[in-house]
Amino acid sequence: MKSITPMVNLQGSPAPFKTRRHSTGIVLTKTRDMKKKVLLWLLVCFLGLSGTALPADSSTKEFQLFLKELKKRFSEYGWNDLKPEVIGWEYHRTTAGKKPLFFATFGDNLENSTLMLGTVHGDEIPTAYVLFKFAEYLKENPELYEGRCIVVAPLVNPDGFLANPPKRVNSRGVDPNRNFPTKSWNKDAVKHWQGMSRSKRYYPGHRAGTESETSFQIALINRFKPQKILSLHSPLNVYDYDGPSVGLDVFEKWLEKISRETNHPMKKLGVYPGSLGNYAGFERDIFVVTLELPSSEPKMGVQYYSQFKSAVGKFVRLGIKGGKPVAETGGS
Repeated sequence: MKSITPMVNLQGSPAPFKTRRHSTGIVLTKTRDMKKKVLLWLLVCFLGLSGTALPADSSTKEFQLFLKELKKRFSEYGWNDLKPEVIGWEYHRTTAGKKPLFFATFGDNLENSTLMLGTVHGDEIPTAYVLFKFAEYLKENPELYEGRCIVVAPLVNPDGFLANPPKRVNSRGVDPNRNFPTKSWNKDAVKHWQGMSRSKRYYPGHRAGTESETSFQIALINRFKPQKILSLHSPLNVYDYDGPSVGLDVFEKWLEKISRETNHPMKKLGVYPGSLGNYAGFERDIFVVTLELPSSEPKMGVQYYSQFKSAVGKFVRLGIKGGKPVAETGGS
């Protein structure tokens, strides 16, 4: 270590003040280091409490244990044909119940990006089957995502899905589809909930954007910048649309055609404070289609996949250029 020569005062004696300043600097440095360590520790604790985790994939021991739990539930529903282990899932955060919030990405062209969301409400059970099965279909048919990016998140609310019995809300009792930080949330969200007799099924939370499941969807939107989003729900038995009015006539004609082909009606359900349709469709001009399946019965998952597989594929192939829908392209 380099030696430091003490300063000399006017009387020719060493100047202890300068030496003490150096000594204090050492103490201050140690104090700063300690503060950094404490702040880092607090950050780690915060990330853990907020449901955020380090990036992980489907090869981790934790995720394999989760898949085992998931497949047990699938077996109870008679979904023995599902093979979630063959998909390269990715996750960066967990729920309050320590379940991974995972997704799979097919293709990497963000100029033609589609986001698919399932089981936002944990008791809308067949939506999970449809998107897990569609993820397998994409893996087996890479031509479907050539020149595209398709992001599939089939289980947005794993805590609700794996609850006994399954429930609409997450493990904190909040509806993930009423917690988006929409512009009118502070003014309208709780008021709207109170107008619904304070139903626990629709509780929006005490503050917008507090829930891991909601933050997860926002993170996917921010990262992949989808031009269109397909969100699966049940059991209202309709197609609904939220989004920009530009090119709306073209989009509505396309959706009417899909409606006829699948024998599934169109209906405007409206938007709610804190909903995905409000946040992504109206506030960010993303084309958002909600596919409401006819029933929430688990046994109907196989039938619904067969009924809507073609429509989901056509939604993927529908191009959006300059903020306007264009003809379906490529794939089969």
